[in-house]
Amino acid sequence: MLTEERLIRADFARRANEIIRSIDEGRAQFGLSEALTQTWEQFVLAEPDVELRRFSEVIADARRQATTQRQLDDDREQLHHGHLNHEQLVERGHHYELLRYQACVYNHLLRGTIELHAEQFSRAQLLAWLTSASQGVHAWALGEITGATSEIALHAALTGMPELEGLRYGTVEEDLQGYDFVAYWQGALVTIDAKTGLYHPLTERKHGHRHLEISVPRESIAEFHLTRRGLDILRHEVRQALHAAPGTGVHASHSHYRFHPGRTVKY
Repeated sequence: MLTEERLIRADFARRANEIIRSIDEGRAQFGLSEALTQTWEQFVLAEPDVELRRFSEVIADARRQATTQRQLDDDREQLHHGHLNHEQLVERGHHYELLRYQACVYNHLLRGTIELHAEQFSRAQLLAWLTSASQGVHAWALGEITGATSEIALHAALTGMPELEGLRYGTVEEDLQGYDFVAYWQGALVTIDAKTGLYHPLTERKHGHRHLEISVPRESIAEFHLTRRGLDILRHEVRQALHAAPGTGVHASHSHYRFHPGRTVKY
């Protein structure tokens, strides 16, 4: 049995390729649904090593999660186009929340796997594995990795801010409310959501407490590491948002900064 100390790059690459090959070969023989079931049983349920089992779950569940994301997009469109009656809205709403929960659990699993084993595979490798295992849904794979990496990067920045007490990742339930992180600032609860893309930081009141939405620029991350420049920028924007009046956007722009390759901060 593999132990955590013995897991190396070759183990992850071998396991990812085994899962992808199992899905492809099983699909040709039995169809995709049966191939996914057999692959899950062989490489997840039957795997004794905890960390390798978690990694196997990330790869083996890629197709189902990509399908879940498509269904979420469909549900969102149906819920907002105004053509459903009350019963249909309720039914579709329940389905949407169930899918959101499944997607959130997977996001936490992927993020944890990257945090624990980022030295054992590159971003490009992980992207290729998830794309192949999801049957070619590259946009989904890219979005999942980008989102998870942004959360990890912001966590690295927040960890070095002594004014934030009791900092922790949000639970799945808190994440579903829009909270990637929970902490206390000046004795009061503050929640923080990591956003991808480029826009002004947002500070507002949600559920009676301060809530921040912080953009994590793609240029601030190299592979799975936050650059020193990115670290400084994120901490600057979090502090700016914390001191802004709730309910107002913070008019800071990343265009004030120039990103450049440099020393990285491992997290």
